[in-house]
Amino acid sequence: MRLTRVLFPLLAVFPLLACGDSDGGVGESCGEDGCDSGLSCRRDFPGTFCAQDCTAEGEGGGCPSGTLCTSQFDTLMCSPVCDSASDCRESFACNGVSNTNLKACQVKL
Repeated sequence: MRLTRVLFPLLAVFPLLACGDSDGGVGESCGEDGCDSGLSCRRDFPGTFCAQDCTAEGEGGGCPSGTLCTSQFDTLMCSPVCDSASDCRESFACNGVSNTNLKACQVKL
């Protein structure tokens, strides 16, 4: 009975820990296993970048939740929305996006 009280909470937490690994999602580094399904790995970005194309800068344009369509290296792609530089990976800046009052993580030029 006592062992059950200890093991049960641990078993409930393990699946949540697996979800915490964000490598491979839009804007993340490609990681050892590449990017999530439907994304391409941009190795020309600092630290690599899991990219998804989009249709119009400043709009969702087919981007997943928490991302915004931005122009990077003359290509439209989804980028993580941010409030400050600390929300972005190293070598990325939190810049305003045209036609919106939002900011997104973009490669520092």
